[in-house]
Amino acid sequence: MLYGRKAEQAQIGRLLAEAMSGAGGTLVVKGAMGAGKSALLHDAATEADGMRVLSAAGFESEAGQPYASLGLLLRPVLARVDDLPSADARALRAALSAAYRAEDHAATRVALLSLLSGLAAERPLLCLIDDAQWLDRLSADALMFAARRLGSEPIALVVATRDGGPFAAARLPESRLRPLDRASAAEMLAARPQRLAPQARDRIIGESRGNPLALAELAACLTPEQRSGRLNPYAFHDGTRANPGQVLEDLGRGLQRIPASVKSLLLVVAADDTGDLALVTAAAARLGAGPAELEYTERHGLLEADGLTVRFAHPLTRMAVYHEATTTGRRAAHWALAESADEGQAELRVWHSAAATTGPCPELSAELELIAERAGDAWPACAAYERAAGFAQRRHRGRLLAAAARAAVDAGLLDAAADLARRALRLASDADTRAEVARVDAEVDFERGSPATGAGKLIEGTVLIRERAPAKAMLMLAEAFRYAWAVADAGLLREVEAALRAVPLPADSPLTSLTAQLCAVVRSWDGLGPVEVLAEIARQDLLGDQLVAASLDLRIAVTAECEAAEGYVAECGRNGMAGRLPYALQLLARAQLHRGMHAEARATAAAGLDLAVEFGQPHRASHLSGLLGWLAAVAGDDERCVALVKDALGHAEAQEIAPVRALCAWALALLDLGHGRNVEALTRLEGIPRDGAWIGAARRAPDQVEAAVRSGRPDRAAFPLSVLEAWARAHPTPDAEALVERCRALTATGEQAERHYVNALREHERGDQPYEHARTELAFGEWLRRARRRAESRVHLGACATVFERVGATPWAARARAELEATGRPARNARGALTPQQLQIVQLAATGASNRDIADRLFLSPRTVGNHLYRAFPKLGIRSRAELGDVNLDDLI
Repeated sequence: MLYGRKAEQAQIGRLLAEAMSGAGGTLVVKGAMGAGKSALLHDAATEADGMRVLSAAGFESEAGQPYASLGLLLRPVLARVDDLPSADARALRAALSAAYRAEDHAATRVALLSLLSGLAAERPLLCLIDDAQWLDRLSADALMFAARRLGSEPIALVVATRDGGPFAAARLPESRLRPLDRASAAEMLAARPQRLAPQARDRIIGESRGNPLALAELAACLTPEQRSGRLNPYAFHDGTRANPGQVLEDLGRGLQRIPASVKSLLLVVAADDTGDLALVTAAAARLGAGPAELEYTERHGLLEADGLTVRFAHPLTRMAVYHEATTTGRRAAHWALAESADEGQAELRVWHSAAATTGPCPELSAELELIAERAGDAWPACAAYERAAGFAQRRHRGRLLAAAARAAVDAGLLDAAADLARRALRLASDADTRAEVARVDAEVDFERGSPATGAGKLIEGTVLIRERAPAKAMLMLAEAFRYAWAVADAGLLREVEAALRAVPLPADSPLTSLTAQLCAVVRSWDGLGPVEVLAEIARQDLLGDQLVAASLDLRIAVTAECEAAEGYVAECGRNGMAGRLPYALQLLARAQLHRGMHAEARATAAAGLDLAVEFGQPHRASHLSGLLGWLAAVAGDDERCVALVKDALGHAEAQEIAPVRALCAWALALLDLGHGRNVEALTRLEGIPRDGAWIGAARRAPDQVEAAVRSGRPDRAAFPLSVLEAWARAHPTPDAEALVERCRALTATGEQAERHYVNALREHERGDQPYEHARTELAFGEWLRRARRRAESRVHLGACATVFERVGATPWAARARAELEATGRPARNARGALTPQQLQIVQLAATGASNRDIADRLFLSPRTVGNHLYRAFPKLGIRSRAELGDVNLDDLI
């Protein structure tokens, strides 16, 4: 499969189509070694349906043999030479035999064109020439002669060549293969059987400079550890394996002819990742290479240098140079770079020293550990801790590997974290290290999709340290609480509670209140007790930032504070915790969803899902797929909703993750409800087990109440309404009160129902959930229409239709528009619905006055005028200022 070459494929496709119609032509495809020229020619051959295909390639070893390449091209059709006129046949056969004479070349060119024309008369012809830079001179000349005369023949000629060679200046149509863009390079690497950590993938893409062959070769040279993301930040090839193959063998043979001093310079450049010309030349000088060697490399096209930087002309040459060198030579290059680093390159000096050092070196280990502690990004911290362990004394190795594993989790390198944790456990000599390993193992289990297993490991790990390190034990149990919360496992939560009570905290410890609060949540799980303790947990800063994740999940569930979630997302980015970002984005998407910010939630959840898939976090991916499924349900996108729910349930069902299963059932029920399939919606919602997270039950309750009422079973609305009422009592907010009032209105009749609707709308005005506000407007508008109060119903129906359209709630907007149509005509008398100031502004706008004119007259800002009009239009049943002419102004006075 070709990646990133759609434009070139289309260009060749047009050439083939024109040849099939009788208008032949030529295309010269230019590109560096490994740019994908051969792959493009192969693709052309597979696309040439109905065409005869002839192909040949130039060979460097045959470049001096007359007509060698032409003979390869014509070998399948040599028998057809006898069909040519006798003079042409003799010239062509002579050229392809030992009887060639230089003076016959003109006749050979004409004979070649005659043969190709004869073949094309039977069936359109495609000629493919690869590696044309190595064609022998006579074959190239004959082919160029034919190429300029194909305009009236059903013949397509595609030639692939590097810069230089006979076709480089042939003045034929050209297509230059540019480096692959990042997305195409990433797609190509993703198709490989070996999974690459995002950090390793990004390093390969940068190192390859968009060259497809380099991408493949560089990926193949990495060790399993390096594929998991553990790479030297300053020397890509440090620790990589030689990758024997034809390409590197060819490059290696070319390097054998280079003077030894030039090789020393090349090896220093190959060992260095900075491209800093001053550093490289200083290091090369230590190995006996100077300006003359640099000039040699530039003259022979090996290096490209300017006043500040230097790099290999081709990325694969760098790989070949590094792996052609001896181990001793590579270490000497790294030592030279380390010794040449200036005061501002301390980290670079340490890393090159590490690449050059063998055996234990406590001083180097200490320097690497310091680098890890100061790192602003978890990925290089992981690499530094691991390398520090390699140089440390045995008693410190387990601790350093455990620290590397923790950094790997933060960086999203779960495979690396699991491997490092296993190695750390084998070397762990103290309880703290074993507890840290348990914590890492638990988080890997959690993100890979087994939260219950992870919580169990955390509980077991605290037994090792709770007597001597109660604060750390509390941190681990707070995480265990989050894991149990994530799967809505009441039994597991009670295990966490028991473990919390077993931690011997001093009586005056501020952590005592945290224990009490977490235990209160556990005790309220089966009932509907006070949940304000959850928000209180979020305000605790007793263990610093380490408690953010454990408490923020609960805080979002209760308060939907977007600001807090946005802060956590920013913190993850600021501290290089890429592995935490999917979770942070999930929290933010949930907060946005509960605030009715659907477009924002959709974008946030999609970004989080991409990262969760990239980092191999199926548990997180299932949550995010469920969220996106719910949003697709609101939008009425049946196909997308069902697909996302299927993706989410694939993991949630296997791991029995109750909240995700509940969210998926809710999404499908909401899809049914939006399309008027009320019985199906009620069945789905009632099928969600009641022993799950009751916060989720409270979120679903308004839809379940509506489904029950619209299914003709108002009696089955009693339980979800009681859940919602309990939630609103425990956590009173305007939006919660509004939902309670809407549900009460749905289950009431007459004046009582109207009173509840009015109360709900009043609370919505104080709240911040436009989608739920519109749902209430719709329900009230429908009720008013059934009560034959059509003029009033139009006010609410027009308002909610506008909001639904703005948030992309397509089925709900259609329902509102249908109800509007059922009222007979758009609302025009909305005097009672307009505020006095809105009424005054509308009257002035109807005269043609601009926002600026109205603002000057009423001593307001133009923006305020615009806001008032925006709110007034739905109440009038119109969409814009242009429709004000249809409004009966007398009715507004």
